[in-house]
Amino acid sequence: MKKLLRVLNKSKGVSAYKINVKETESCELFYVGKKLETNRASNVIDYEVTIYVDKDEQRGNASFTYYPYMDEKEIKEKIADAIFSAGFTLNKFYELPSPTEVEIKEPETNLNKKSFNKLIKAVEKAVFKADKYHDGYLSATEIFLYKIKSRIVNSKGVDISYLTYQGNIETIPSWRRKGEEVEVYNMSKFSSFDPKEIAKEIKEVLLLAKDRSRAKKLNVKRLPENVKIIIQDEEVEQVFRDFAMDLNYSLIYQKMNLKNVGDNLQGEDVSGDKLNLKAVPNYPNAMNSCPVDDDGVVLKEVELVKDGVALNTFGPYRFGYYLGVEKPTGNLPVMVVKEGKKTLEEMERTPYIRCIRFSGMQLDHHSGFIGGEVRLGIYFDGKKTYPVTGFSIAGHFDKIKGKIVYSQETATRPGYHGPKYLELPDMAIV
Repeated sequence: MKKLLRVLNKSKGVSAYKINVKETESCELFYVGKKLETNRASNVIDYEVTIYVDKDEQRGNASFTYYPYMDEKEIKEKIADAIFSAGFTLNKFYELPSPTEVEIKEPETNLNKKSFNKLIKAVEKAVFKADKYHDGYLSATEIFLYKIKSRIVNSKGVDISYLTYQGNIETIPSWRRKGEEVEVYNMSKFSSFDPKEIAKEIKEVLLLAKDRSRAKKLNVKRLPENVKIIIQDEEVEQVFRDFAMDLNYSLIYQKMNLKNVGDNLQGEDVSGDKLNLKAVPNYPNAMNSCPVDDDGVVLKEVELVKDGVALNTFGPYRFGYYLGVEKPTGNLPVMVVKEGKKTLEEMERTPYIRCIRFSGMQLDHHSGFIGGEVRLGIYFDGKKTYPVTGFSIAGHFDKIKGKIVYSQETATRPGYHGPKYLELPDMAIV
């Protein structure tokens, strides 16, 4: 690192620079069925160097990967190539962040309480505790634990480091039915270890594979009127991220935002739950949590929306600088949304289709289209409940966003905490 900094500081043509260092310690287990096939541990350091070049009140940038074995000649060649490339990416000038006097605290997690070798065996036990069905099983499982030390250094004097801990569990649950086998894919991510929650999720995805094997094509023509649509998990987060888009510096600078601070993001006539949304650096078990963004901005919580009304803006340092924001927030990694009052049980008292897996839900911010093909859903016709597939939903977001009902149940994902389910009104089913 000292060698790299020495060459950078002597290089003519380099107006500024930023170095992102990630040292990743990992422990990994790979299974076929319940048989351990491979176990692996590693410690890897990655260096990404960004060069900034100023010309005619404009600034361009280009990046390269630095390896510690490089000699000064190789580093100079990489820098020269980056200077050349940066000349083709000139944009309006922007400053880099300056140092901030702040104490970076250790993350709140139990992944640092034991050695990874002991901890990963506890994760394994929790995973396979749920694998107990006769016709369903985990055909493949991969477990990863990571300790990541990040460091950001720039030419304005920023030099800040922090730790994060992460866990990933990749599974392929399978279910046999009538001589055929159905597989699904699931990825669990966590920053704290809870064996009960892991076992619960593995059980749910195994039963999801069971439902997928039993799912029948939905007969849309026989649906009763006013069947409500319920979405969950990833698609719920997608809806709330669309609300937040108008408040991001980058969209505002490009004049692509549809709403502004002071506007009601849900419209003037709100009959559903009112939106309360924050962007935060850390939330318990949200894997994306971090105290500093990749530009070296120390992050603080920002209240973005209260009762549907936009209060503040947020986003990358560069675009905040363009907009003249005195202290740009930086890229806040986690979005927190207040839950609603209605439980899933209450949502499901009248006919509904709960969309569990999409081939990919689309939500176009500017056209307002929301919908997509549903690969697996649960349909309640008023009397019976059964799994269905082979249909799509469609609607116009501007017409429904003030009528959406949020669940009382919450979920935590890598970059989100908030309602687990949403009840969407006025959706077409085709």
